[in-house]
Amino acid sequence: MSIWIGCVILAAAAGTCLAVLAIVYRWWLRWGAARQSAEAYPILADWPCVDVVVPVYNEAAWIGEKLANLARLRYPTERLRYWIVDGGSRDGTRAIVAAAIRNDPRFQLLSLGRADKTAQLNLALSQARGPWVMVTDADARLAPDTLLRLLAAAGAEPSIAVVGTTVTPRQAHPLESLHWRLVNRLLRWESERGCAGIVTAPCYVFRRALLTALPADVVADDIHVALLAAATGQRVAVVEAQVAELRSPVTLRQLLRHKLRKADAYLREVVRFAPRVRGMTATARQVFLWRAALLVLAPPLSALAGVGVAGAAAAAGVAGVVLALVGLATVTAAVGLGAASARPPVLRYAALGALLCGVLFLALLRLPFSHSQIADYRLRDITNSSWRYCVSVSHGRRRAFRGSPPLSRPCHKDGA
Repeated sequence: MSIWIGCVILAAAAGTCLAVLAIVYRWWLRWGAARQSAEAYPILADWPCVDVVVPVYNEAAWIGEKLANLARLRYPTERLRYWIVDGGSRDGTRAIVAAAIRNDPRFQLLSLGRADKTAQLNLALSQARGPWVMVTDADARLAPDTLLRLLAAAGAEPSIAVVGTTVTPRQAHPLESLHWRLVNRLLRWESERGCAGIVTAPCYVFRRALLTALPADVVADDIHVALLAAATGQRVAVVEAQVAELRSPVTLRQLLRHKLRKADAYLREVVRFAPRVRGMTATARQVFLWRAALLVLAPPLSALAGVGVAGAAAAAGVAGVVLALVGLATVTAAVGLGAASARPPVLRYAALGALLCGVLFLALLRLPFSHSQIADYRLRDITNSSWRYCVSVSHGRRRAFRGSPPLSRPCHKDGA
């Protein structure tokens, strides 16, 4: 009986901690939301020049429609320039682009010779001259007013350095669609609170002055750019826009691989920018730390809750084991089938939560063995630099309790 009680307490404590983290974060975001809505952003009298970058690799099925989609964007024609950067496509993508842009001087085709999105973006950045850069994927379809919305939001405050959009997958696994809905809502709340935690790859803009080039080990350019803006004391905003993602994971296997890759890339950037939280504004710092805490703590707390439930079931005897197995089978089936019509609706969220926690747990296990350079910092630098955040106020000055290497040392030549 005592074992059963102990396991129940363990499961309840772990589950409560996880719930409190999520609920308190949501409350904090909504309690302090005071930013203007997307519809309230002013119409600019003088629209800035924008370099639009589209990295492509074997995109023959998508690129023709993408170019037509870009040509329909409502924005002053003379202030737009498009850079299509081919990464050595073998399916005729380059020929399709060359034929489509032949008579439009706004479009330029660049070739890298290898499929490396970060290097492709850096090649385009070396050519870009406008004050703003928009990055968009070949499978993203933008509403005609998307760029106007992005630049109107960017011009609302000088402190805004990055602006992203909400995204809707056109065809996706049901859990992926649910995930996008939750991400869109969270990003809008963070933006209204003062600074979004990230932007998403299908479409975002950033100030050209923010960086000279992306570090070579970056996998998630969207997350890197957003965290770089926050680390330099600038804001990240997200606006409502009709941006559709055409290529999303459809099967469970595709979804698992996709989420694992995304989690791996996100954790890399968290490690990269953790030593630079002191350079963030108060809101950006809180958003970063809340997100980092959820990323790091959700998997072990979920595992502890699972262990507690399993232990309680085992201690309860055969009936408890049967009930636990039925519950596990239900959640597993919900993950596999997508929980599209699961009732009650909480089962859909449980299925998505189980999937994300499992993926994050694997990503955390892999992180110490990552081949990423993670800039000039390693995991040990976060531990060493943690003393820098223990500060006291004496005679109006912030003083570290213990010494450490100077904070002014940049991670990269460009300050990224």
